[in-house]
Amino acid sequence: MRRLAIITAALLMLMPTVSAKTITHDKYDHVSACYGIEMTLSQAKPFNKWKPWQRALFTTAVIGGGKEWYDHNHPDSHTASWDDIAADAVGAFGAEGTIWVVHKTW
Repeated sequence: MRRLAIITAALLMLMPTVSAKTITHDKYDHVSACYGIEMTLSQAKPFNKWKPWQRALFTTAVIGGGKEWYDHNHPDSHTASWDDIAADAVGAFGAEGTIWVVHKTW
């Protein structure tokens, strides 16, 4: 649990600012989408045998990284950002933290 807290704190510090006035609606979308995806993956049969940090890293890399790769390849209508990947990681690791608090099964 301590590692999860350190990782989440580090990811929050990667974001340019933590002020609610300056975080765009897009970052909230990234956090909530990865939170929901992570909660779903944790219950899916192939993924529930993985360690929590492996699931969260998978969600961040595949889902968040895939979305940013798409944004990078479509610059006329999308903007790729490392902050979005950090927001994805906060959502994924936050979901694993929620699962731990509810089930305490690490």
